[in-house]
Amino acid sequence: MQERKITIYNQLFNKTCSKDELVKKCQVGIKTIENTIKECDDIVYSKKLGAYHFKDLLPSQISYQNYFNLFKDNLSNPILKKDMIKSVIEFGTDLHTIMLDTTHLSELSKKIIKLNTAINHNCIVKLFYKRDDKYIGNRYIQPNQIITFDSIYYLYFKYDIKNKKQGLVTRPFAFNGIENIEEVEYLKESKKFRTHEVGNSFGTVDEAKESKKKIVLKLHSYAAYFFIREGLFESPYYNFIKSNSKGNEVEMEMIYNDNIEVIKLIQQWLPYIDIVNDSENTQSIMNGIKENYNSFFSNNC
Repeated sequence: MQERKITIYNQLFNKTCSKDELVKKCQVGIKTIENTIKECDDIVYSKKLGAYHFKDLLPSQISYQNYFNLFKDNLSNPILKKDMIKSVIEFGTDLHTIMLDTTHLSELSKKIIKLNTAINHNCIVKLFYKRDDKYIGNRYIQPNQIITFDSIYYLYFKYDIKNKKQGLVTRPFAFNGIENIEEVEYLKESKKFRTHEVGNSFGTVDEAKESKKKIVLKLHSYAAYFFIREGLFESPYYNFIKSNSKGNEVEMEMIYNDNIEVIKLIQQWLPYIDIVNDSENTQSIMNGIKENYNSFFSNNC
């Protein structure tokens, strides 16, 4: 029974499932599936969908296998690392026989599980969002993808037509600004919510290409060696142009969605980086760097 229950939870964590799908996966009869699910307060059957799904976006339990798969690639995040260590100490690492109580997880873990469930189940959600202490308010969204950038979690999404205000600007939501996630509606006949975009906190690579924002930079010394050694030119944001014979001077083209991306990179590698071309945003980028340094020195000198 426990093994079958875990199998059902694992299946539902990734998608809504019909009775026939669960019968095939568990290799038992329909009555056995129905009786097993009767023992699971988390699971309900939707006639509209013709499938089972979790009663809430955050089920009371999650298999250790799904929990581990969801967070294993970002354990540099201290909150998630603490959750993982706590679960290992309490339960061990047998991925196939353990169910974790989600009520004891951090708020970050709960948000990630909720939105991952919404993505996999094609569920429109309503959430409250604030950015930089500015309240954006309640929004109806179709969540598409969870990404990490510098160990911080972001959500790619599309605004749903349920929003009264149209023409809203879509920019990834940082998880630390997301509150009060509520399920609104499960969609049966629709394109899958989940996407597999490549991007960062300012948008996707495709959006950067469409914006046609690009700048040519020259890397010197340590910066040039670092980019070559770490294989950073494999990033879709950086395009290698040329280098000298010693490899201590490299030119590259960078595409971006927001000036902050370029400002951050230049500030990180000063004085071993130069702007080569005079793009339309060059002066704005230079002004941003000057303002940051002037602010720093005025506050600390």
